[in-house]
Amino acid sequence: VTHPDATFYARVEGDSMKDECVEDGDLLVVDKSLDPQDGNLVVSYIDGEFTLKRLRMGQGKIVLMPANKRYKPIEIGQESDFSVWGVVTYAIKKV
Repeated sequence: VTHPDATFYARVEGDSMKDECVEDGDLLVVDKSLDPQDGNLVVSYIDGEFTLKRLRMGQGKIVLMPANKRYKPIEIGQESDFSVWGVVTYAIKKV
């Protein structure tokens, strides 16, 4: 852990990132001190819920991309209550 004071752990619930091998029950190491960049895996807060998605930024848009065909991308609108809580640095798998 590079930034212990800004790091937290979260347990994955759900299967929206399963095609990137991030699955229900995995433990995430999340660094709040990192600036989110296009392509980062992030823990976000949107309209009252937390979600784990791939961050896509460009052309004036922010989109949260799932890694499971059953889920649709989430485009962040100006009216959305949105923030990135942190960038995922590690996913620890249960074996």
